[in-house]
Amino acid sequence: MIDENILREKAQKYIVCFNGECPLHDHCLRWQAGRYLPERLYSVYCFNPNHPGAATDNCPGFRTDQPQRIPRGMVHFYEAMPGKMERAIKARLIERYSRVTYYRYRRGEYPITPDVEQTILQACRDCGWTADPVYDSYNDELVW
Repeated sequence: MIDENILREKAQKYIVCFNGECPLHDHCLRWQAGRYLPERLYSVYCFNPNHPGAATDNCPGFRTDQPQRIPRGMVHFYEAMPGKMERAIKARLIERYSRVTYYRYRRGEYPITPDVEQTILQACRDCGWTADPVYDSYNDELVW
């Protein structure tokens, strides 16, 4: 069970869902956060219940309430790579995420979510690096 204070905090600035008919709602962070919206808020960001994927087993907005193994930090990421490859991968990631965001990922300030991890892996493959990326650490975290 997720701490109610965390749900209250997230609900104020998170895209929530109110579809209690969705087969995934019992384990969806967006639905759970929606239950903790403060009454003082007049409007909130929420998913469109008319979206074709809403309330299906493949809902695009679904976020599991189970912690996932999330990498953090890329300080040692390039150690085994040739310099030319390192520069190419770094340039692609900065182009995709911006310099500021890239360095936040690199320093471990931002978690490397599954979609970001896939983008990093694809950048490595596109630049010719075939080994698995090595991150500084892994933590079990909720992916909001």
